[in-house]
Amino acid sequence: MAVDTAMGVISHVRADFADGRDSQHLPSLVMQVQDRLKANGLLMQELLADAGYSNGSNYYFLEQRGITAWIPVFGMYKPEIEGFPYEKENDRYICPMGKPLPFKGFDRTQDGRLLRNYWAAPSDCRQCSNKSTCAPKARCRKITRTAYDEPYQRAYARQHSKRGKQMKKLRQSTVEPVFGSPVQHYGLEQDQHAG
Repeated sequence: MAVDTAMGVISHVRADFADGRDSQHLPSLVMQVQDRLKANGLLMQELLADAGYSNGSNYYFLEQRGITAWIPVFGMYKPEIEGFPYEKENDRYICPMGKPLPFKGFDRTQDGRLLRNYWAAPSDCRQCSNKSTCAPKARCRKITRTAYDEPYQRAYARQHSKRGKQMKKLRQSTVEPVFGSPVQHYGLEQDQHAG
């Protein structure tokens, strides 16, 4: 359900099977809502959603359309890797011993997520006194990151900003009550994972 935060008006409703994550449906929902808004001379500039819609491809998708996403970053994403600073200009990480872990290529997970791989030279790790704790079962230290790390970083920064905290309160005070009305007054049932 899409709700206009200024007036609390439901601007779009769609039901889907519960065989996928909410995040998988965000692009088509946004395009449908954008089409409806454009037909009425309106633009979508910001989008508030709960953490169920969080993923890197969604952040990227929204950025490409000029929409500011106020979707909390959650799950396994970490903005930094402790002890391994990232050098953006060289697209590489640096290990605690000062050795580089350059970008080596892309990979896809079984569920289709796009990943970036970085790894150190095996010769650097073989000679390293930290190998037994840093890369005990591998030839060298490897780091795998989402291909959407930069959009994630921006979303994470927004989430932790003063405005991000205000937007979370706005979503909770606008969308949740609007969604609750059909449930309470009209018998609309939802499973525990919807929203």
